[in-house]
Amino acid sequence: MNIAICEDEELYQQMLLKQLNNYQEQCHKKLMIEWFKSGEELMEIYRYSSHRFDVVFLDIKLEGVNGMEVAKKIREMDQQVELIFLTSLMEYAIEGYQVNALRYLLKPIQQGQLNELLELIESKRKEEVLTISTKFGQKKILLKDITYIESKQRKLYFYSNQEVDRMYGKMGEFAASLAKKNFFRPHQSYLVQLEFVKELKKDHLILVDGSVIPVSKGNAKSFKAAFFDYLSQDGDSYG
Repeated sequence: MNIAICEDEELYQQMLLKQLNNYQEQCHKKLMIEWFKSGEELMEIYRYSSHRFDVVFLDIKLEGVNGMEVAKKIREMDQQVELIFLTSLMEYAIEGYQVNALRYLLKPIQQGQLNELLELIESKRKEEVLTISTKFGQKKILLKDITYIESKQRKLYFYSNQEVDRMYGKMGEFAASLAKKNFFRPHQSYLVQLEFVKELKKDHLILVDGSVIPVSKGNAKSFKAAFFDYLSQDGDSYG
């Protein structure tokens, strides 16, 4: 799970880092944590890179651009990220609904409360769905069930649980948003969920269902790095 902390008070930043590390040890989860001292720093990431987070912890009263304004900007660019506000007062709770904030945490944060929240986010992520437009209408597919996506002749084929759904579209429409969900693009025409990779060969990979997916020369090194990074996450397929 990729987490951003945007907190300009070092005391609370260090406390939250310690609690997140406690969660990793207690619950055997892998967290990738980045810290930002200002809202401007965090927004730079969103504006000028494709890097996205699963969870953003935002202090309400940041120096410069406040946390609520940062949240509004982030929400314009990312509809999926879970926004968690950190505050000493609950006066902003109503305004938080405008950016679909998941929760407010009152400082100082309690370890049990944080653990419960992260477990809630984990469970939500595992039940996330992808909505596609087929010739029969809109269809929702559980992300955890998608083995891979193939692009062929201006159509996208979604392979999941021995089913194949198709729609007109481009791979780029899904590649960026699914990158943080442990999907990787080993080849221009394929997007694979790393959980279902059984073997990695020099120029192809084999999935648990026996499917053989090509790996292009240009993507071989980055795919290998992503796959081994995934394996290091203690088998947490959505971590």
